[in-house]
Amino acid sequence: MRSYDMRTLTLILLGLLVTCTAASAARVISQPIYQEPIYLYSAYPGKNCADNGRKVIGTAAIIPSEPVLAVPGVLSIDPGGITPINGWPNYVSAGKSDGPSDGLWNVMNVALRKNSPRFICTVPINSAVYYRQGSGNIQRWWPLMYEVPGTEWVLTISYKTTPWDDDGPAGPNKLATTHQDVWTWRLDANLDSMQNLVDLFYQLPIGSCGTPIISNEALRDDLINRLQSLKSYPSTDIPEYTMELYDLIMMIQDCCLTVDCGYCSQRAGIYNTVETPACCKLLAEAEYILLKTAIP
Repeated sequence: MRSYDMRTLTLILLGLLVTCTAASAARVISQPIYQEPIYLYSAYPGKNCADNGRKVIGTAAIIPSEPVLAVPGVLSIDPGGITPINGWPNYVSAGKSDGPSDGLWNVMNVALRKNSPRFICTVPINSAVYYRQGSGNIQRWWPLMYEVPGTEWVLTISYKTTPWDDDGPAGPNKLATTHQDVWTWRLDANLDSMQNLVDLFYQLPIGSCGTPIISNEALRDDLINRLQSLKSYPSTDIPEYTMELYDLIMMIQDCCLTVDCGYCSQRAGIYNTVETPACCKLLAEAEYILLKTAIP
């Protein structure tokens, strides 16, 4: 058996300690960097494009001032490129001016998770949870017209760099080679977005029935007037505001046209089918606003 004196043994132990410390430092993993949520809406005001639309009254065709009242919202996730390795420079902190000195990173994994709350209505909007790994499989285009408010899309990007402090000297992270950026988009709703949604449903057809989703102009005007009245309150802490919002919810429920897909109703109302859950969507917006703004 080979023997060592105390000095030699001490040097060996110190060497092992340095080696283990260096290896441990190389494996430091930073805490995820959570970006501020980005708020989205299901519908936005339309663009005034008078040259592209005409409204016929009797035998005279006139150009309306606002032929497009509202447009559907969309979440479009643009990675921003494919360089450096695996890309996503729009969503990687290493791509900023204070990134690693060599300006390089290597994306190891990209995951997108969608979380949707549940709203009870005549035809529920059954949003599924999506969890897709790998930048090539991420769904990057999400129409928002029928998504319920409170839905979130969480994008997590894991990547490697040379040793780099991703949150600067003021943050808790130290030099590390593995990093994560987390981005969140959250679907919100307010009285303005709900008015845009009413206008959108009044413009769009229900299948091939030849009528709008909100199939009556008087009904559409009533909805708009009620929303305008709610917006006129100086504060949401007024009992009358809550009562009016409750009345709006009851009115929407009474106007739901829940029919089988492909069936064209002869009644005026707000269509509500599995493929076109417009009435449920309006109810979800109104209830979300009620929970957010009204007094109990």
